[in-house]
Amino acid sequence: MMKNRMKLIFKIVFSEWPFFARYLLILTLFYFICLLYKIDLYVVNDLARYTVIPVVMIIIVHVYRKYTDVKAINILIKDGNFKRFHPHGFYGQLYNKALRKFMNHTVTENRNLMTALKNREDYLILWSHEMKTPLTSLLMIAENNSTVGSEEVTEKIDLVNYQLKQLLTFDRLDSFNHDLNFEEIDLADCLKKVIQQNTSFFLSHQVIPRMQIPSVNIVTDSKWLTVILEQIIVNAVKYSNKNGVVQISFNNDTMTITDHGIGITKNDLPRVFEQGFTGGNGRTHGEATGMGLYMVQKIAEILDIKVSIASAENVGTSVKLIFNSKKFTTI
Repeated sequence: MMKNRMKLIFKIVFSEWPFFARYLLILTLFYFICLLYKIDLYVVNDLARYTVIPVVMIIIVHVYRKYTDVKAINILIKDGNFKRFHPHGFYGQLYNKALRKFMNHTVTENRNLMTALKNREDYLILWSHEMKTPLTSLLMIAENNSTVGSEEVTEKIDLVNYQLKQLLTFDRLDSFNHDLNFEEIDLADCLKKVIQQNTSFFLSHQVIPRMQIPSVNIVTDSKWLTVILEQIIVNAVKYSNKNGVVQISFNNDTMTITDHGIGITKNDLPRVFEQGFTGGNGRTHGEATGMGLYMVQKIAEILDIKVSIASAENVGTSVKLIFNSKKFTTI
């Protein structure tokens, strides 16, 4: 410990050589001036004799300040204690201010990152549970029956596929804007594909889609628009009553997807877009991660689509997708 301290002091003392060199240079210049003007050289000796002690004192003060600064920096590196870090001098204070700002920003970013990682871990655990549910149900059916109906198998597999797609979408959500490909697409065709891909889901819940979409071309990313439509339509089917109807219409610049199911309570409605919020319906009916509508809103913002929800308990829910009128044309 003492050896390291002496090495540090020696390095700091050696770092003061420019100051000492300037002092010697001034004495040397003064010496040559005395020779040039034939001034008694005792003046140079007196100058050196009366200034050497102040110069040494100044160097000692500089060394002490640098030594305390190094100790404070070592403490800062070790435990991040800003309270004991007080660098000397004007530039030292500026450095201290900039370092504090940077470190506070870094600490905040790290805290946010740890929170995000914890949330991500929680959601992965939740999703794995949701995917296990249909698989466990299918396994129990197979154990109790020598043959399993294809409809039951298809329903459970489709549910697992849906959860997997949700998981992959969530995983790519933070960087999906790098995967955008805007092009002109037929809105009705995009919607029909979503309904066809989820036909078994409609059948298993005994819900009928009713679509009234004119021929409209819109400039958007078809893949991510499909994610939005699928999430909203699946929710509409999931919370519809048996033998119910999901109505999908388009008027002016707005697509409306309406179900006549259990609806959303007044207390839950303002929070449906919050990350991880499942609400009373999610807790009652299960198969909810609380991420669907959160992803819908986040993707919609990038695609320049406004999303709004109106709902009444035991009456139904209506979701509106308001497109930018400058990005579509009616055929």
